[in-house]
Amino acid sequence: MKPFDVVAALDRNRGLGKEGQLVWRLPGDMAWFRDLTIFHPEGEQNAVIMGRKTWDSIPPKFRPLELRRNLVLSRNHELPLPKGVVLASDLDQALKAAGGGMHYVAGGAQIYAMALDHPACRFLYLTRIEAEFDCDAFFPEFEHRFQLQWQRPAQNENGLSYVIQRWRRQEPEAGDA
Repeated sequence: MKPFDVVAALDRNRGLGKEGQLVWRLPGDMAWFRDLTIFHPEGEQNAVIMGRKTWDSIPPKFRPLELRRNLVLSRNHELPLPKGVVLASDLDQALKAAGGGMHYVAGGAQIYAMALDHPACRFLYLTRIEAEFDCDAFFPEFEHRFQLQWQRPAQNENGLSYVIQRWRRQEPEAGDA
């Protein structure tokens, strides 16, 4: 199975959003997400895998995400999606249908939980917002399974400070398998 990465923005409490929406506005973070998920050094098209609620949270004028293959996970096999958007019933099916390029999982909370447990998940690209919000969806605990590799200098936008980090899955120690 081809490896994939996870992309998320979360507050101090690992909050992701409320009622299916982000509760902050960080244009710099959105630009980072776009650049990360579009760019591929060999010119292949990358894939963004997301749950139905995340798909619904994207404003219609931005759906599907341009210059990327969009894959939506849903138990509803009749979910109406635009032409070219792939419907998958689970993460493995989406990964098989994703094709070449890099694969990024972009939420929501249930999809992140599946992704972090998946053996093909290698990196987490996390925007860590230095604030607490009233959220009803949360990113899973990850620190015991992943190790911080790098962090960009803090940025400030709309009165919020945030950093972008990359975490790498820790290799199991001998005897842990």
